[in-house]
Amino acid sequence: MNEAMTQGVELMLTGMGIVFLFLVMLIGAVKLMAYCVATFLPEVEAAHVSTSQGQKPSTNVVTPIVTAAITAAVHQHRARHK
Repeated sequence: MNEAMTQGVELMLTGMGIVFLFLVMLIGAVKLMAYCVATFLPEVEAAHVSTSQGQKPSTNVVTPIVTAAITAAVHQHRARHK
């Protein structure tokens, strides 16, 4: 029984060590890739990005027409489900 426990503990520690080393290597690889991307592919400003067919880059601004359409849809939905 004592020999089986010793082998079990050795196997457990070996497995945990392998997993720990793998995770350390994975973190290193991710950091290396992030460094390479930041070095070789710098960020491009949104103003310099060209769009297809001469369209303006999209913004997060909601136009008054869209606001009116959403408001009308909400009122219509509430009127149907009273």
